[in-house]
Amino acid sequence: MSDELKVERHGHVAVLTLNRPESLNAITMSMADAMREECDRMNDDPGVRAVVITGAGRGFCSGFDIKKGDLADPRRLAAYSVLDFAQHRLARLRTFAKPTIAAVNGVAVGGGLGLALACDIRICSTTAKFSTQFANIGMPVQDAVGAFLPQIIGLPKAIELIYTARMVEAAEALDLDLVTHVAEPEDLMELAMGIAGQIANGPPLALAMSKQVVYRSIGKTVDEQLAYQNLASYVNAAFAGHDVTEAVTAFREKRKPKFRGP
Repeated sequence: MSDELKVERHGHVAVLTLNRPESLNAITMSMADAMREECDRMNDDPGVRAVVITGAGRGFCSGFDIKKGDLADPRRLAAYSVLDFAQHRLARLRTFAKPTIAAVNGVAVGGGLGLALACDIRICSTTAKFSTQFANIGMPVQDAVGAFLPQIIGLPKAIELIYTARMVEAAEALDLDLVTHVAEPEDLMELAMGIAGQIANGPPLALAMSKQVVYRSIGKTVDEQLAYQNLASYVNAAFAGHDVTEAVTAFREKRKPKFRGP
């Protein structure tokens, strides 16, 4: 595991901390590889039921580290590798089976904004700031931002933020539904862990299937979505597992259910 990515476990909650505070956690290729490997590992770990992603120091993520030279010459293979990560690997968090929460503690710009957008839930501190950034460095918007920002805040506002690359502060981010909660800096991780803990106590298989249902519904008609759900047999899969029976039993016994997944 790279020193650029810190991994902690708190019960069923994993916390991934981007750990390059001196650069506002700008992403390097080694950090990108470490994050991909860790996410793949957690996806296969039944002990992980929710994931919180945050940044060390005063920034969440300032995007890709162009000072490292990865983007200095677009003819270099390294540059294409970075672009591939920007366009596809961040977006893979949407297909990640575990619920994800971005705890945005500071600046989240460019690829850092894309990382936050790829998470299921975004919360931020009062010191957080967001920008699409790409226009400021002569780059087209990358897929994680271009695809997800219009879905989350709507096309008119998204296209304005992409064109102007202006900075959005925490209060406006809440108004735009870019985040769901704003907390004081010292309270941010407590809030994130509280939400993650509540999710981790839920039925992991049902939540993983719910994530698929919600994201696959984007752009589909109601009939298309219902046909997909019937084809996927989500309900049958849920009934075949442990958690539906446990929920019914717990209700009858007047106690909280103990979910464990399949």
